[in-house]
This record gives sequence, structure tokens and C-alpha cells, in this order.
Amino acid sequence: MFAVPEHSLGRNMADLFRNGVQWALGGLFGSFITQVKRILILSTAMIVASVLLSAFWLAVEKVDYSPSNTGHESAVAIKHKSHGVIRILRDFLQYAIILLSSYEPLTLGNLLRHRDRVSGVNYMLHACFSTAIDGFNQEPLSVQQNSKMVVQCDGQTVQFLSGSGDCEISVYLLRNDIRFDVRERTAEMYLARLSTRREPLSVHDLLRVKSELQSWGVLSEELRGCLEFAVQEYATEPLCVQDNADMVVDCGGQVVKFASGHQDNRINIYDAQDGTIHYRIRISGLWASAVRFFRGNKDHTQTRGMKRLQLE
Repeated sequence: MFAVPEHSLGRNMADLFRNGVQWALGGLFGSFITQVKRILILSTAMIVASVLLSAFWLAVEKVDYSPSNTGHESAVAIKHKSHGVIRILRDFLQYAIILLSSYEPLTLGNLLRHRDRVSGVNYMLHACFSTAIDGFNQEPLSVQQNSKMVVQCDGQTVQFLSGSGDCEISVYLLRNDIRFDVRERTAEMYLARLSTRREPLSVHDLLRVKSELQSWGVLSEELRGCLEFAVQEYATEPLCVQDNADMVVDCGGQVVKFASGHQDNRINIYDAQDGTIHYRIRISGLWASAVRFFRGNKDHTQTRGMKRLQLE
């Protein structure tokens, strides 16, 4: 047995104590500063709202209500003034509500700062923030700048917000597994995420993506035909190909990518100017090539576009 030097043990305990105190003080002062900020913003919002309302009433009182001037022009002037003030008040109050909420700014730097605060103090929360940072980095810029994120781990909840929060990101612990889930609230966010990632490749996932695009109202007839043809041809491939392929569907100006396994086999589905839809595959490995040969699979097939395939 090797004895641990007392000065080394004391130094480790001192470092741990210092990190704990820093984390506690950081959380205490951070909460205090947040509360002060909310009070200041609320006071400012009330003052500005009062000033705008006062200006509105003064403007209305100055309108000439004489018989010669109470016609259509006065009514239109009052209507425009009232609508303008109400619109300004509405926008300002919405902004104040966001600032007064419990959400912190959703930026990569802010996520890193939160992870650093719990380093050496809360292992599980540190791991959750690491997962949040990795997942957030993989999202397109349009999603990063317009999302709401909730990190909920080890009994603690931290919320972040950027833009209008059109994507809802959840980071949580489920059966000792840290999850990073994203739910899009608009078609624009769904398409932004779809264009920068590969979906899982299977017959089920091909039909799922087709259904999701249709539910968002962004499924063109060209892409619909290509996805249906992709399902028809992919379903005939041997499992050694299905479980190890990269598929790109490029039709009607929309591109959707899928992947399974090591992505050794390459599949391309595209539409031509004459309206035909093409399915081309490039096989990697002798075994997969031999299996496809004896099954009668072709490397290139095509069909007429706009033909609905009854697959569901």
C-alpha cells in the first residue's frame, strides 16, 4: 500500500472546497443580479407605458371636434394614432415579458459558462450541459438563433431562450441516459433542420419523413413521387444493403438525406427534366454485389414522375 501524502490530500480537499464555494456564490449572486434586473426592467416598462399612454390621450384631446371637422378625416386620424400607439405598447410589453421571464440568453458561450460553473461540483449536471453543447453545435444557425432550451438534470432546471423560441430543445435524464430532443414549431424550422442532417434510413423512416413533410404542408408533388419510388425500390434491397447505405433524395428542388450503418452503399434518387424518376445504387463489397445479382436487383431503375404509388 502506498500512503497518500497529507499535503496532497489537503490540497485536493482545498480545491474541492474552493470549487464548491465558487459554485454556491456564483449561483447566489447570479440569482440576486437576475432579480435586480427584473425589477429594473419592470419599473422601466411601467414608466414607458405610462408616458406612451399619456401622449396618446393628449393627442386625442387635441383633435378638433368642431362640427366642420368631425367628418371622415378626423375619424381616420384618431384611428391611425390609436393603432400606432397600441402597436408600440404591444411590442414593448412582449419584449419586456421575455426579459422578465426566467429564461437566460441561449448562446454557446452561455452554455459553456454554465458547464464551467458546475465543473467538479455536480458531475451529472456537467454531463447534461456537455450534451446540450454538443447537440446545440450541430443545429443550423437559424435554429440556434430561434430556440427555447430547457436543461433538466439532477433535480435542477435551467432555461434558455433565443429569438421567438420556434424550436423547443429539451435536455434531460432518462434511465441514466442523457437525452437531447428537439421539437419544431414551424415548417421553416423543420426544413432548416432537415436540410442539415441525415435521417435514419429504413422503410419506416422514409414513410415517416414523407408524412411529416405532408403534415407541415411543404411536400411537393415531385418529392412525394421520389419518396414513394424510393420506398418501392429500397424495400427490394437485401438487408446487407439496407442496413449499410447512404441515400440522397433530390427532387423538385428539395433534398432529403438518409443513412444507415457505415453508409458504404450509395443510393441516389432524382428527377430528370423529362419527368422520369431515377433510382441509382453503387454497391460496396463483393458479398452485397453477389446477393443483389442472385436476387435480380438492378443498379439503375426509373419510373414516370407524378405517378402515385399506393404504399400506405
